[in-house]
Amino acid sequence: MKQKDITSTTKTTILEAANRVVLEHGVGSLTLEAVALEAGVSKGGLLYHFPSKNKLIEGMIELLVAEFDSALEVELAKANGDWLSAYIRASFQSNPKLDNVGSALFAAVANDPELLTPLRAHYVKWQDKVTETAASPEIGTIIRMAIDGLWVSDLLDFAPPASATRKKMLAALLKLAGKDTL
Repeated sequence: MKQKDITSTTKTTILEAANRVVLEHGVGSLTLEAVALEAGVSKGGLLYHFPSKNKLIEGMIELLVAEFDSALEVELAKANGDWLSAYIRASFQSNPKLDNVGSALFAAVANDPELLTPLRAHYVKWQDKVTETAASPEIGTIIRMAIDGLWVSDLLDFAPPASATRKKMLAALLKLAGKDTL
């Protein structure tokens, strides 16, 4: 395996460990020592990839965005480039890795709200694309806000909808977007 691949694998292992620490023990337990222990690396090894707690949290947020963008790309290929349909479908995918990475947001807010700045930039990009591809900016915004609400509901376990309801919600949002149903 090439050094670049090893480095990438180690970084991913560390980021996944950081998410587990937050999910299992709370954001207050997110320390470099706890993450190194969970990842099975030395603290020096962790610091090589993430020289500070803020850099670690930035990496967690970058992983969140990369996982969603990857799901979006897969859906774009299936939807023949129909961005809004792909966005809706990607948002409804069950992806434990993506779901777990959401803990990065809580770590960021608790540690330093400015760490959310890159994520805010992605949301602006997604919002622009939603309003550009929807029947109207209002319809696009309603769709994005519904998806955001679903994500928060899942993340915080705020009475997330059952599977059958989720399927109907997906169909309703696709219909609202003027796209084909399931």
